[in-house]
Amino acid sequence: MPDINVEKIVGALKSSNGKCLMLADGFVDEVWEIVSSRASAKDYVTYKQMAQFADRILGSGTGGVGLELILKRRSFGGFVSNTSYATSHLGVDTTMVGVFGEGSLDRAFDEISKLCHIFSVGAPGVTHIFEFEDGKVMMSHIETVQDLRWQSIVDRLGTEKTLSLLVESNIIGVGYWSLLPGFDEIVEQICAHLPQDNKTRRFFFDFADFRKKDEASLLSTLEKLKKLNEKFPMTLSVNEHEAAALFAMYNQTLDNEGSSVQEKVEYVRKQIGLDEFVVHTPHYAASASSIEKPAFATCLFCEKPLRTAGAGDTFNGGYMAAVLAGLDATERLHVANAAVGYFLRNAAPPDIDSLCKQLNA
Repeated sequence: MPDINVEKIVGALKSSNGKCLMLADGFVDEVWEIVSSRASAKDYVTYKQMAQFADRILGSGTGGVGLELILKRRSFGGFVSNTSYATSHLGVDTTMVGVFGEGSLDRAFDEISKLCHIFSVGAPGVTHIFEFEDGKVMMSHIETVQDLRWQSIVDRLGTEKTLSLLVESNIIGVGYWSLLPGFDEIVEQICAHLPQDNKTRRFFFDFADFRKKDEASLLSTLEKLKKLNEKFPMTLSVNEHEAAALFAMYNQTLDNEGSSVQEKVEYVRKQIGLDEFVVHTPHYAASASSIEKPAFATCLFCEKPLRTAGAGDTFNGGYMAAVLAGLDATERLHVANAAVGYFLRNAAPPDIDSLCKQLNA
């Protein structure tokens, strides 16, 4: 058992009454396996490791390569849906605003619409995910997401409804900066319309794979968020690949053991100027904030996950739930690690009782 009070954590999660508003993407995930060889209709082998698939491509040289795909599932995806799915399972009152269907919701969102308040402002993007045991390759068709702006939301929801959702929320999550051209404008408009009252509010960001965009764009966004952070505290959460790229910008390195990671996370946090910075990897998670000491928590590595698409979002959902429950930095990391650990092993996020068992594992 980790050196934490699991009973206290569970009690805090169950008594939490904070609200979470998630915006502004929306994706349908089509998840595929890639066949490496087939002997008959029912006798075939799929690629289990990303390197095996990469070797197949590289081995083709300059010629073509023909591959067979098998659809594993079609489901909701993206930061908003996946993270909301996790927070709602942990009892958080969660509202989703994004592109989930034009006219009516896409059927992929049927299940989550029963768990969250959901407002759609357009048709969803589509992500084709090629899933392996050790990771995934994601290719997104993002035309509808690229067109999403603040005014798109206001035009569909109305000014009064949009503002009421903002005011009522304790955490406002905005995701996938690398896929959402309107990210900066949407965050700036939210901050401009939020009252500076006595209510505790926090922004939470997942930039996704920001290696897709140039360093100048990233630094520009971080500079804007740094200024907005003076009014509203902001958390940036990154996975191991995103962290390695961000660390490199400040001459820092990252490894699987987490060597000196707490000091490095605190150093990078100060450079980017946000209230809180969180790094999560398959082996550990670490965080640093302006008001707490840097924290670190190891996690049980999952050798053969049942599902990887949405794992990082589940970590974030667990972390948000822990924030709303008033848990400290180390406890927040343990909750988030337990949430993603359960997800990898069960292909679904945990409820509080299941999270408790994972925390005790």
